[in-house]
Amino acid sequence: MPVLIAIVGLIMGSAVTALVHRVPRAGGMSWVRGRSACPSCGHVLGPRDLVPVLSWLLARGRCRHCGAAVSFRYPLTEVLCAAWALLLWWKVGPINAYPLLALWGFVLIALLWIDYDHQLLPDVLTLPGTLIGIAASLMIPGGAWNAIWGMTLGAGVLWLLAWGYWAVRKVEGMGGGDIKLAAMFGAVLGWQLTLLTLLLAALAGTLWGGVLVVRRKGDGMTALPFGTLLAPAAMVAFVWGDVWINAYLRLLGR
Repeated sequence: MPVLIAIVGLIMGSAVTALVHRVPRAGGMSWVRGRSACPSCGHVLGPRDLVPVLSWLLARGRCRHCGAAVSFRYPLTEVLCAAWALLLWWKVGPINAYPLLALWGFVLIALLWIDYDHQLLPDVLTLPGTLIGIAASLMIPGGAWNAIWGMTLGAGVLWLLAWGYWAVRKVEGMGGGDIKLAAMFGAVLGWQLTLLTLLLAALAGTLWGGVLVVRRKGDGMTALPFGTLLAPAAMVAFVWGDVWINAYLRLLGR
C-alpha cells in the first residue's frame, strides 16, 4: 500500500506542476484542458517525458527536444506530493476522509509555488480548497466544530492583522488571498493547530526576512509571499502538531 500511495502521490505531483504553471496564466491558457508542452519550445510532451521524477532524471534536467533547462522544482514538487500522501497515510490511516485530505494537501503545495512566483493566491484554488477541507472535516467525528473554529480563528486573526497594518501604516500588509488560505487550512486543522500554523509561518518569515537583511537583499519593509510559508506550515502542523502541543502542555504540567 505505501508503494501504491507513493506512486499516486508522484502522479498527482505532476498534475500540481501543471496547475502551478497554468493557473496564474488562466487568462491566456486553460488549466483544465490541453496537453503539457515545453515552456521554452512549445513541443507537446509525450508519455516518455511525463513519467514523474524519472523523466527529469533521464533527460538530465533538460527538454529532450530543445535542450532548455527544466527546473528542479518539477521533480521536487512530485516528491513533495508523494511525501505528503505517505505522511498522511501514516498519520490517519485508511479513513474515508483520506482522499479529500490528500487533495487538500496537494492544493496547498500548488499555492505554495504560485504565491512564491506571483505573490498570488488564486480564488480558483483557495475556495475549492476550503470546500474540500470542510468536506473532509465533516467526515471526522467532531470535525464540524473544529472547522468552524479553525476557519474563524485563522481568517479572523489574519484579517485583524491586515486591518491593523493598514490603520497604522496606510499600506497593505497582507492580501485577501492569505485570509482565504487561512480559512482553507483552518477548516481541517481546528483552532489549536491553526494557531500553531500561524506561529510556524511567522517564525519562518522572521528567519527569511533576517537572511535577506543580512545579505543586503531586503529590509524591514520587504514583502514576503506569506502563503509560501503558511501552506507548508499547515501541512507540518497537521502531521506533527498534536505531538508538539501535547509535549508543550506536559512541560507546563497539564
